[in-house]
Amino acid sequence: MNLYQMIFKRRSVRKFKKEPVPEQLLKDILYYGSRVSGLQADIPVKMEIVENLDGRLAVKGLWKVEAPYYLVFYSEEKEGYLTNAGYILEFVFLYMTGKGLGTCYLGNTRLPQSGSQNSGLKQVIAVAFGYPKGLLYRDPATAKRLPLKELCVFKEEVPESMKNILKAVRLAPSAMNTQPWRFIVYHDKIYVFCCREFLPSSPFVSMREMSIGIMLSHMTIAAEEMWMNIRLEKEESMEKKSYKSGTYVTTAYIKEYK
Repeated sequence: MNLYQMIFKRRSVRKFKKEPVPEQLLKDILYYGSRVSGLQADIPVKMEIVENLDGRLAVKGLWKVEAPYYLVFYSEEKEGYLTNAGYILEFVFLYMTGKGLGTCYLGNTRLPQSGSQNSGLKQVIAVAFGYPKGLLYRDPATAKRLPLKELCVFKEEVPESMKNILKAVRLAPSAMNTQPWRFIVYHDKIYVFCCREFLPSSPFVSMREMSIGIMLSHMTIAAEEMWMNIRLEKEESMEKKSYKSGTYVTTAYIKEYK
C-alpha cells in the first residue's frame, strides 16, 4: 500500500509490544526520512532512532508514551522550521504505518540529549513507535474530524480530484485534534488559513505549526496520487491582509500534469 492509502488507515498508537524491530527496517526508516523533500530546503534537519526495549530511557514530558523505540527529530531553529518538521515527519509516519509499525506524536516530550544537540540542531519532537498491542489500522469513517463543509468555503464547483485531495487533508492528525486549518477553495487552487490559537502558550503554538505541516503533507501526497501537480506558494497580497479569526498560511496551486 502507498502513502495515500495509509492516510486513510493510520491511527495513533499508544500501547506497544516490547518486540524488536529488524535492524534493516530501522535503517530503511532513517534513509527514507533523509530522502523526503521538506517545505524549506534551506533548513538542516536530522532524525535518529533511540531504542528503549528495556524501558529504562528517561523520557520526560506531559504526554509521554512508553514505547520500545523513539524517533527523534532535530532541526535548525529558524522561521518555518516547525511546519517543515511536521511536513517531513508525516511522510515518515505514513511510510512506517505501511511497514506495520504503530506511531504516535509526542508533543512537549523530551529525550536525553545526544550528539545531534551539539551540532547546532534543536530537538523538535520525539515520536513513539513499535509494533502495536492493538489495532494498527482504522476505518476512516470512525475518525473524529470536522466535515468538509465546516472546513472549506467553496467559491466554485470543483472537480472530483480536488474533492479527493480535501478528503485526505481532512484526515490529517493535529495536536489535541484541534484541526487548526480552514480553506477557501477554487477549482484550481486552495487558500490555506490557520485558526487563531485559543491557548497562545509556546507549546500549543508550536504544536499548531507542526500540525499545519502535517496537513500540507497530506495535501501534497493526495495531489500526487490524483496525478495533479501542486505548488505551495505564499501570495504577498494575501499576507498583507488582516484576518479576524486566523492567519493566512499559503496558497496551493493545483493542476493536472501535462
